[in-house]
Amino acid sequence: MTARGISGIGYAFPAATRSVRELAAAGALQSEATLLERFGFDLVHVAQAEAPYDLALRAARSALERSGADPESIGLVVYGGASAASAYVAGGNRLPENAWRTTARFRYPAPRLQYELGLTRASVLGIDQLACTTLFGAVRVAGAICEAERIDRALCIAAEFFPPDAGREAIFNCTSDAACALLLQRGAARNRIVASVQVTKGYYWDCDAMRDEVVASYFPTAAHVVARAIVDAGWQPADVDWVIPHNVSARSWQILLGLLRLPRARLWDANIALRGHALAGDNFINLHDAQACGDVREGDRLILFSYGYGAQWTALAIEA
Repeated sequence: MTARGISGIGYAFPAATRSVRELAAAGALQSEATLLERFGFDLVHVAQAEAPYDLALRAARSALERSGADPESIGLVVYGGASAASAYVAGGNRLPENAWRTTARFRYPAPRLQYELGLTRASVLGIDQLACTTLFGAVRVAGAICEAERIDRALCIAAEFFPPDAGREAIFNCTSDAACALLLQRGAARNRIVASVQVTKGYYWDCDAMRDEVVASYFPTAAHVVARAIVDAGWQPADVDWVIPHNVSARSWQILLGLLRLPRARLWDANIALRGHALAGDNFINLHDAQACGDVREGDRLILFSYGYGAQWTALAIEA
């Protein structure tokens, strides 16, 4: 199998931000603001005028620019997140009444991205039902298709907003609206993917009814998935330099790091307070920012881990 890596990452957030205290005052949280602040949260991004497609387009353009890739060299687009007409609704993904009864339901964002970005040689594919692990799934699917069909470059995109009336908390985590895109490339010089692991436990499909069970299973399963990724990469736990997280509470990461037993690894958690939990984009936004500020350097060995309702536990081992 030909090694693939991530040659460009782009992301986009709505312009408006809200503090944890503002969200609590507006009734958008289930927990007390002081508790969520203790868990590391401060600001989140909340879409008002922007639609998921707007941010997806911005993120994808940024990823292409940073990679320097010719648009005509992209052979595949894998899109996850807000789909069909919901991708175009400003401030959330609530469709107009009766929209599903019209052909508006066939206005898909992935073909429009292919058109507006000038990706004339790319086919498109949409993925769903992976929640916050959507980009991990996109990377797995894109890698397999690219290997089978001898495609050199694939663009993976996720754009997801919380509905306006859904609140901003998911089990002690403050959520941001966001989009993220990355370019998966054969023989990339940086960010080479050396292992990928996904564990699905369908027993937890009803996350509301099984909230306590999900919390109880989260940590041991996460530790198992990360350990598998390290073994599959051919590493030892002491080889890991950084853990690039999804932006769930800092307290949960303190617990998980204790279970992982990675003696040298540091947690790159600078974005938890600044960005909140940006759903599927967290790990890759953090990877970009950690490299941009010089914390993660060429050759560092990284573990990216995320969990998605449904229930999915995912990890990537990457050589920066």
